[in-house]
Amino acid sequence: MGSNLLITKSTCKTFELDIDGYKLKFFTTPYCHSPGAFVTYDLQTKVLFSSDLFGGLEESWHFYADENYYKEIEGFHMAYMPSKDILNYALRKIENLDIELIAPQHGSIIKREHIKPLIDKMKEMECGLYIEKQYSENLTETIQKLDKIKKEFENSLKDIKSLKRNQDGDYFLTSLLIKPLIVNKINSQNVQIDFVCIQKKSFLFKNQHNHIGGDICFANTIKIHQKLYHLFFNGDAMGKSLQGASGSIVMGTILNSLSIRDFDYIHTPEELLEKIYQEIQNIFLSFDGTMMISGILGIIDEEESMLYYFNAEHPFAILYRNNQASFLDEEITVRKFGFPSDLPFKVQKFYLEENDVVFIGSDGKDDLLISHGEEKVMNHDYRLFLKVIEEKKGKLKEMVQKIYQIGIPTDDISIMRISFKEKDYKREEHRLDSEEIYRLKVKSYIKQKNYEDALALMEGPSEKQPFDILLLRGLCFINLNRNLKALKYLLRANTMNPNHYHLLKLIGIAYFNMKNYRNAKEYWEKALSIKPTRTIKRYIEKADYVIKRQNALLGKKQGLKQDPEHLKNQFTLEEELEKI
Repeated sequence: MGSNLLITKSTCKTFELDIDGYKLKFFTTPYCHSPGAFVTYDLQTKVLFSSDLFGGLEESWHFYADENYYKEIEGFHMAYMPSKDILNYALRKIENLDIELIAPQHGSIIKREHIKPLIDKMKEMECGLYIEKQYSENLTETIQKLDKIKKEFENSLKDIKSLKRNQDGDYFLTSLLIKPLIVNKINSQNVQIDFVCIQKKSFLFKNQHNHIGGDICFANTIKIHQKLYHLFFNGDAMGKSLQGASGSIVMGTILNSLSIRDFDYIHTPEELLEKIYQEIQNIFLSFDGTMMISGILGIIDEEESMLYYFNAEHPFAILYRNNQASFLDEEITVRKFGFPSDLPFKVQKFYLEENDVVFIGSDGKDDLLISHGEEKVMNHDYRLFLKVIEEKKGKLKEMVQKIYQIGIPTDDISIMRISFKEKDYKREEHRLDSEEIYRLKVKSYIKQKNYEDALALMEGPSEKQPFDILLLRGLCFINLNRNLKALKYLLRANTMNPNHYHLLKLIGIAYFNMKNYRNAKEYWEKALSIKPTRTIKRYIEKADYVIKRQNALLGKKQGLKQDPEHLKNQFTLEEELEKI
């Protein structure tokens, strides 16, 4: 042909083709996306023929790329480029060239002004893993097997969900029967009765949370010879869930019927208590041991300042007087209802003074699973509840909150508070609504690192859930290292309150765990603008450092080898629970 062709190979693994002075350079770009891939650079026109790089497979196509071209090529590169590191290896070679145009083999031609911004974006692109061809058949077969297993699992899961829905329906109907039986109809200037009843078993039915168990509280006013007395009961029926609930339904029905009866033939409170005990005992004995209930049943004579009661194998009553708590009982009076008793029936009497408070509660208040690091032990301190009463100065709401801070209750909790001529009585200090109880349960599980049970309590459509529950769901998923799932709830919460410090902090942690360091830093900087804490500054410093290391790997900087000691700490999430 009369042409002079010269092929040379440089030491930096580029190849050059010289045809009568017309020079082309070739740069290897292995696995982008084929093993032997390369790009061609025309030194005269400064055009890079980029092969598959910078190419796209989009339906909408323009001859020249614009500033939005990244969106056109993102899907192709994420699917076909084997990894971020391999893609960046190729991009580092290309970015050092003086390029006027990039001409991919499929896609749009890219002008100079768009090249550098496009390369910078592509360096942050997360690409799929490379799978060698020889394994593709085995992989396909494995995927088919997994798909079959998945379908079988989904069918089994449908059956389980159907059974659970039916069971929850039974729980719900039973809970509807219990609610009207747990009453407090005391209306007195001198005697104030408050109680909280938290059943251990929680369930979701029709997107509403409910709980069911065997604890019951009851208080009502009765007449004996035209004189008013206050009748009260706190009890714990034997068995879990439906069995315990059945016992409390029977007891609640009996107590409600007693409160509307005429007791003119009874002469004293002691006589009435013995009559009631025999009547209840006979009913429960008829169940032949399948239904029993412990409890304390009592009567308050307001005029005489006298408390009459008997203890049917229930935790001892407690007196709170002059800022000190002590056990009021010295012995069990009778066996629990439904158990044959050989003990002589005995009514205990106690004279009430002004500002006296009596607490009666089920054993759930003491049966707490307490965490000591990784070890979890049951509470064995029988005086623990006395300490809680004294610490919280007899305020029932704060006492219950304290119990849940100490540990996870392993049984139903019911506590009755009876005060006599109490000065400065405030009802709001002793009442918890259902939403407060629900959150106590959730936070207790999270505090004990029982994230799965906490999430089970928070099931339901996220679009209908309040801000704090979305935060708690996100917190649980972060702790379970399911950060993408966490972001689903945290970002939804962010639309409700975009300037919540702890929310922004959690979003940043989730992004950081997913190695999206720039997004993490962005949310942490927002948090810093709201509350410049030492913790958030350390997190931003950690993100900055990792980004610098990332840039070093991309060829921008060198010399960063390992994290400083003060940046190696794990994220601490415990404080978030207390703030939400």
